[in-house]
This record gives sequence, C-alpha cells and structure tokens, in this order.
Amino acid sequence: MAYITSTELGNYLLDKGFVDTALSGADETRLLNTAIGEWELLVGVKPFQAVSSTKVFDVRDIQADRRGYILDLAVPLSAAPTLVKSGVDTGFAGQTMNQYDDWLLPDYSGPYNQLIFRTKPTFRLEITAPWGYMSSANIGDLVNDAIYYLATARVMEENDGKQGRVSRLKTGLVEMSMPDDSSEIFRKRARDIAKGFRLS
Repeated sequence: MAYITSTELGNYLLDKGFVDTALSGADETRLLNTAIGEWELLVGVKPFQAVSSTKVFDVRDIQADRRGYILDLAVPLSAAPTLVKSGVDTGFAGQTMNQYDDWLLPDYSGPYNQLIFRTKPTFRLEITAPWGYMSSANIGDLVNDAIYYLATARVMEENDGKQGRVSRLKTGLVEMSMPDDSSEIFRKRARDIAKGFRLS
C-alpha cells in the first residue's frame, strides 16, 4: 500500500460530510500535500515515504566508537543501501564498499539512522539508498488514517475561517459554551498514531 491518492481523500471528505460539494483536483492535491507535510512534522522524518536517491557525505562527519566508525544519518534509511562508495572524486569512481565486509547496519530492521563502518572511509562517501522512514509498500491503514484526520482538521479549520466560529452563544438569559475546536480532535488522533512511528 502507499499513501492515499488525492481523489480518495476528496471522496472521503465528501462522503463523510466534511465538504458540501466535490473538491477540485487542485484542492484535493493541496489538502493531501499539506496533510502529508503535517504527518512528517509529527513523526519527525522527512520524507516519511522512502525515495531512492544518492547522497554525498564528508568523511569528517564519521565518528569512532567501540562499534567502529559511525555515520549518523539525518534522514533514516528504510532499507539497506544498494550502493556505498568511498573516495569518489572527479575522474575517479571510488571504491565500492560491501555490507558485512566494510559496513553494517545497527539493527535488524529499519528505519536505520546510522551506518557502521569497519574502517574509516577515505575522502568523499556516496550512499545510494531508499531515504525515508518506510517504503510505500509498507505504508498501511494506520498512516493513511492519520493523513485523513489531518486533512479533515484542515478542512474544518478552513470552513471555520469562512463562517467564523463562535465559542460562546448567548440566547436570552442563557449563555451556552460551544465545545472545543472539533478539528483538534482529529489532530489529536493523528498525534496519537504518530507516537508509534517516532524514531528513538
């Protein structure tokens, strides 16, 4: 499974009654992208859905400890790198480093936020890998539920902005308090889901 599509999000919002009319494709896309951005902020990993690419690292960022030479990764890997090369320079392809012989992952399952090298790589380091918390195939209903909740909260806030939200209503001698912002209920649900995906 992967993230929900913008069309699925638009249909959900219409079917559940959060919007009165069908949203335009542009609005569906905007709401989806905003919800995914908020999800990534809640979890603390951007991108959450892994994208394979090559990143370059300076070997001065590698620190020695009892396990070997450690490269801390700002963006985690959802799976083992497909290619690790050391000493890459203009006109020189560098030396390919092999898993288990030259480098290790710190845990048995991703996401991984470190690589451990047996010997310190030389000069420039290139790593080709799926960068992000998890692959699109592993994104399940729980993550997509959080995306739905965040998009719903955004729609509710936008509707409140158009209509104005009253927190206290006075009718005659009686003053009634309106319930708390209902969009916050959906954001809280998304935050609760995100707790299970935060990196330690």
